[in-house]
Amino acid sequence: MIWRSAYARRGRLMLGLLAVTLGVTVSTALATLALQVGDDLARTLRAAGPNFVVLPAGARLPLDLGGANFEPARAGLALSDSTVAAVKRSFWKNNVLEAAPELTVEAMIDRAPVSLIGTWFGHDVPVSDGRWHTGLATLHPQWSVVGRWPREDRAEIVLGQRLAETLGFGAGQTVKISAGGREEAWLVTGVVTAGPREDGWAWAPLQRVQELASRPHEIDRLWLSALVKPPPRRSPPNPGQDPKGYERYMCTAYPANLARDLGSNMSGAEVVPMTEVLAGEGMVVQRLNLLMLLLALASLAASTLGLLSTSAATVIERSIELGLLRAVGASSRQIATLLLGETALVSLAGGLIGWALGGAGAALIRGQTFGTAGSFSSLLLPFALILSLGMTLLGTIGSLRTALRLDPAVVLRG
Repeated sequence: MIWRSAYARRGRLMLGLLAVTLGVTVSTALATLALQVGDDLARTLRAAGPNFVVLPAGARLPLDLGGANFEPARAGLALSDSTVAAVKRSFWKNNVLEAAPELTVEAMIDRAPVSLIGTWFGHDVPVSDGRWHTGLATLHPQWSVVGRWPREDRAEIVLGQRLAETLGFGAGQTVKISAGGREEAWLVTGVVTAGPREDGWAWAPLQRVQELASRPHEIDRLWLSALVKPPPRRSPPNPGQDPKGYERYMCTAYPANLARDLGSNMSGAEVVPMTEVLAGEGMVVQRLNLLMLLLALASLAASTLGLLSTSAATVIERSIELGLLRAVGASSRQIATLLLGETALVSLAGGLIGWALGGAGAALIRGQTFGTAGSFSSLLLPFALILSLGMTLLGTIGSLRTALRLDPAVVLRG
């Protein structure tokens, strides 16, 4: 009876199916994006530069590093350039995307004082699972260079845009670098546009600057770009009262957890999160998730209203049929089973179709926005089916109560 009744009213049921499918499609697509967009957005925001800095234990820098309050550095403190490989031996090694060590030397370029920074531009670091290619070029992909970056094994240098204009040098020219009583001739390979402060600096291969400053294998700091979750608003659970909750907290990529674990693998170093950068990224992700939640609720409300009007019209059209069923002995339970059976068919079909369309839409949106193809999440199929059942129940409960209150004598009398 349920199947024949649904087939006889297939036109009306198709409208209900369309309403359910649209609501589930939008909700599934947004739920799929919400599960994936956090890491996608965090990885995209990593193009803005580093979000952690590694310093010698006890050292502070007189720089504005994204909200980290640094004091003047203590003299004589330095890190070993082997510190870079240590970040890939930690629990969070897969979260660390890029790194660049720095050694700052006050030098002279043609008798003009310059902050010369030794760093890696594209360096292969030996790690347990092969080689990790990293450096300044990949740590700051938004920096633009006219020319090219210096090669690691050459006496080459790049100048910030403002510094190049002040000194009157450009790519292809040779400059004289002097520091620590030594003077060498280096080739300018490019001019970098980085930022208001950075445009007054110069960069050269780390090994060359170490030799120039007579500081072999030493660095002043190490910049890191890592994938993290937004900092939690609540304090960590008490390990004695909630050991499982504490374990989940410690195994989540919060900035403090990464800093603590990375620092434990480095002797004489401390890892400092850039708090303002991390807070800004977390705020972007939270607001995006809130926006997707509001859009999902709006689509579900619209679909429920569509079902409500469709089910009300269906009960009015079928009032004589329902009255006749009651007159020949059908109970309220049987009438409810008939109507709810039709609703269940529509909701399950709409949930299945909506899950497929929503997954495809999320994959398309993710691929066009973040450049990586998405995949169907089978975990969201039960969510889609439960959502469709709940939505159709809300949309038909009022009409069902009206149908069960019909008086057969009044309906059949006309």
